[in-house]
This record gives sequence, structure tokens and C-alpha cells, in this order.
Amino acid sequence: MKYAANSADVNEAEFLPARQGTHTAPDVSGLFPDGVLTLVEHRDSWPSELTPAEQVQLGDVCGKRLAEFAAGRDQARRLIATITGTAEPLLVGDYRQPLWPKGVIGSISHSDDYCAVAVASTDLITDLGIDVETREALNPEVEDIVLTEAEMAATESLEAWVRKLIFSIKESNYKCCYHMVKAFIDFKQCEVVLDMSQQSHRSTIVCNNNLGKELNIHVEGKWMVESGHIFTSAVIA
Repeated sequence: MKYAANSADVNEAEFLPARQGTHTAPDVSGLFPDGVLTLVEHRDSWPSELTPAEQVQLGDVCGKRLAEFAAGRDQARRLIATITGTAEPLLVGDYRQPLWPKGVIGSISHSDDYCAVAVASTDLITDLGIDVETREALNPEVEDIVLTEAEMAATESLEAWVRKLIFSIKESNYKCCYHMVKAFIDFKQCEVVLDMSQQSHRSTIVCNNNLGKELNIHVEGKWMVESGHIFTSAVIA
């Protein structure tokens, strides 16, 4: 795990106590630049507690939704505390986006087995995104929705899971760009170019923001495959 330079005086053990679990979780810190804090935990070590304010916002939900939400909030609060010194509640905005504290930016993702969180100071990173997906072929029924013609052609001779990789990258990109756009981004408004040898990507997003202004956004990131899952990042430095 990477720690921001301005967090050196914070007691790590206070905010990141050891978890008791039978499964180890991948280290995804290498997906991000120095200064970005990351944490991945397997579901067997997910907590089930929320702060009172978080519980009120979430309401009554099924066990799976509660487990995912609690895991993401717990991990995010601990990472936020290494930057700000305070493990404050992480509430939800009007569009279900996490409301990060002033001076902090972050991203949360879940699969059935893992919860992944990345957090950074806005002094270091403009915005970021993280996503985790199972390593498997992308559902053929959604390929035409997700992939551009150029992406279809570029992946035609590659293993089937690579199209799922592009889906994951676009999920990371959406999270990364939401604070800038504050509007829906269609999958095909994002063009991903993969570097398979470097396990990295460059993405271009052309879309309108919530005020109708056209934006041309360039995002970079990395990816890794471990424990049967794809982990992707997106960063605007």
C-alpha cells in the first residue's frame, strides 16, 4: 500500500488495523502514481458496521448490498484518515456518488469477492477511478453497447477476457471523470487504446458535461490480473 507524503505523521495502526481473514487480497498500489492510497480486501474480512449517518442514508437493503456498502465505506474511511487524520463518515450524493471530504478524491469498486478502494489528496491527483471485475469473457449481448468499432477490431485476435478488460477500464474512466462531467457518459463516448505489453491504457472521452459544454478528456491508467479478477485504474494527474 502506498501512503501520501503528507500522511507520514499519522499512526497507520490506528486507522488500518489488521483484518482477520482466510484469503489474502491483491496489492493494487502499482496501478497508481505515488501518493495514491489503495486497499483491497476479500469478502471474508469485510466488516458489517456503518456509522449512524451512513446507515440512515443506506436504509434497509439486502445482505449483499449492505456487505458491499459497509466494506467500501470502512476501507475508504481508513484511507481518508491517513490523509486528513479523521475517519469521518462517507455519505452519498444525489447521484449515488460518494461525497469525499474537501481536499480528498477517491473511488470504490466491488466484485462478489473483493472490495477495492483508491484515495488521494487533490494536491497530488485531479481525479481517479478504480474497478474490479471477474476475469471472463464480456457478455456478447453487451459487446455492441460497450465497444467501439476500433476496440472491436483491436481485440478481435486477442483472448476473450480482453473485451471485459476494456469494459472495466471504461468503468474506471467513468468514476474518474464524473466530478468533472457530472453527467452520464455513454460507453462509446470513450475510446480505449491498450498497451498489452505494459499493461496500461490511454483513453479519450468526448462528451458533454451537465451544462452542455463539450469536453475532450484524456485519461491514463494501468491494469493487472490476479486471483481470477481484473483490476483497472484511471487517473487525471
